[in-house]
Amino acid sequence: MFRFSLFLEVRFIRGCSFIVLGLLGMSEDRQGDVVDELLSSLLGNEGDAQQAVIAKEQALVRVRVERRRRHLVTVIEFDSSDVRSIDIEGIARELKRRLAAGGTVKGNVIEVQGDQRVRVRRLLVELGFREENILVDETIVET
Repeated sequence: MFRFSLFLEVRFIRGCSFIVLGLLGMSEDRQGDVVDELLSSLLGNEGDAQQAVIAKEQALVRVRVERRRRHLVTVIEFDSSDVRSIDIEGIARELKRRLAAGGTVKGNVIEVQGDQRVRVRRLLVELGFREENILVDETIVET
């Protein structure tokens, strides 16, 4: 028999209160799945949209440029407590389309060809990320 405890936490984010449910005694991945299921059953489909907006506003984004051989690559790294709510594939698709550049997704990282730091920052703000949470490294890292 598997035993677990349910906990309830109220969080205040940007003037709104959110109730967070969790299960103790379960793996962290499974806890997130159970909490997501409970929230979606309470909020319906609009809960997913709200979660995505909140995740984007809270996400910390680091933008840097790496030199690989002779080429420059812009690396966009997402650091969020709820990365699953952020559609990284969709963001990458939109960035590549708007920047007219190739790129790829590797986990929580988007790589775009060329030095696109300034344009990426502007586009991420347009896509719903908070400007103060986008950190741009001005140096070029040699790899």
